[in-house]
Amino acid sequence: MLLRMLYGFSLILTMGFLSSCSSVYYLYQAGRGQLQLLNRGRPIEDVIRDPTTDERVRTQLQQLSEIKKFGERFGLKPTQNYSEYVKLDRDAVVYVVTVSDELALKPKIFSFPIAGSFNYIGWFAKSDAEEFGAKYQKEGYDVDVRGASAYSTLGWFKDPLLSTMIRSLPDLVNVVLHESVHATLYIKNQSYFNESLASFVADQLTQKYFEEKHELDAEGWKNYLKDREWNEKIRTRLSQAYRELGQIYSSAKSPEEKRQEKAAYFETLKKDVRISRNINNATLIQFQTYDASDHGFRALLRSYEGDVREFLRALSALKNSDFEKNQEENFDTVVGKFTKSPAH
Repeated sequence: MLLRMLYGFSLILTMGFLSSCSSVYYLYQAGRGQLQLLNRGRPIEDVIRDPTTDERVRTQLQQLSEIKKFGERFGLKPTQNYSEYVKLDRDAVVYVVTVSDELALKPKIFSFPIAGSFNYIGWFAKSDAEEFGAKYQKEGYDVDVRGASAYSTLGWFKDPLLSTMIRSLPDLVNVVLHESVHATLYIKNQSYFNESLASFVADQLTQKYFEEKHELDAEGWKNYLKDREWNEKIRTRLSQAYRELGQIYSSAKSPEEKRQEKAAYFETLKKDVRISRNINNATLIQFQTYDASDHGFRALLRSYEGDVREFLRALSALKNSDFEKNQEENFDTVVGKFTKSPAH
């Protein structure tokens, strides 16, 4: 997957959605989907001992406890997550819908009384996600639907480890650490910050994990790095597209001229990043949410001499009021305020 998604709407988190949007079915599918996962969970130790368990799965599950303890050493919050395993019959656990204006990189914001706002919304069934997105498409919005291999309930439930999270060992390390960052530090109404932070910290710690295990020469790690190199090229190109399309949309050209330039731009972009499916403004917003650029994180970490624990402790003082607005995309200045002065 080009982007890894987070699904944070559980049964309890969506209770406010009923009154605010009268969406009985959304509440129903969210609760049903969550409970189905919880009911299908098997203790990790039982799965490891089961002789029918695929050896690749067993090998990765055997390292799960070690991965969690490793993260805790660097300041990630200890949780009861990933004590159970759920085998799914599909390659995504949820489907995330992002909606954008047609001629502006402006996401539709979905708000929930308890959980706050998000610039995406998730569904357990692909058909539900597509039907939901189709309604916005008919209204003229750009819509993107993507499968998610992992999700977090932000501590409301014990999240199980899913078969969709089992790819290579480095990928498993990264996704477990990514979701553990969400459990450690989460700012309400700031999807861009939350996802960018989790991606940055998980990338830093995944590298450290394999350094400590002296496995940087392992074939799995080398393949992981090759994938990351290609992903970085895609990231750079999509960042460029985000800027350039933003300039087109903010220009004085007519709407029809903008539509023509937009269509031509996306056709070129699809070839550049080797994507065959349709991509649009909503796709770019998804990317921007999970952007791997550091937003000042790297400088902040450097100021703490690479100490991830102290880095997270500094950021734990952040509040939503520190941001200029909800769903703030550019928060480099906010992060910069926590940079440790050399005098300290």
